[in-house]
Amino acid sequence: MASKTGDKQLATELTSLLEDSFPGISIEVDEHHPRWQRRCLVFRWEGFNELLPEERFHRLLQVIPEEYRTKKLIGAVWLELGPKETLEEFLQSPRSEDVADAEPDLYRKLIKGNVFGTLDVSMGSSPEGTCTGDFSKTLGILRGNSFSREQIRDARLVFIRHGAYCDCQVLTTAQPALARLHAGAA
Repeated sequence: MASKTGDKQLATELTSLLEDSFPGISIEVDEHHPRWQRRCLVFRWEGFNELLPEERFHRLLQVIPEEYRTKKLIGAVWLELGPKETLEEFLQSPRSEDVADAEPDLYRKLIKGNVFGTLDVSMGSSPEGTCTGDFSKTLGILRGNSFSREQIRDARLVFIRHGAYCDCQVLTTAQPALARLHAGAA
């Protein structure tokens, strides 16, 4: 079992790795969390408030080098929380697998609202080149199509379920996967 000094050192290293991309992030390391009986990393950042749990984790993965993760973070539980968010609130948040049953109906609504077509035009001829690394354009289009707050959340979860974490991936990854799966549903 690592020492409190080791926990502090790991938290300091992680903060150094993340602070440019996540200004103001705080990290706690609990070497033996009673709930999971193993190391637990708690990442707290204001920017997580607007992100779904899987988006939070994905954003961290983009910044923490794989070699570092496999060497120092293997087997740890990661908790990405907003500053005032409780563990229970985080654990009760929906995940992408929770929308599987609703996916065909949601896909029909996305098609009916021409969400993919509008996003395609909005992104231009080079979606990867104009992408901001988030769902900002997709969210604007969903709001413009009168999607409810819950429907917008569920659409994001469907996109994540099919490997999309940003606008360009909605077009290049999620849309083709959804079209193959639900070809007869639209």
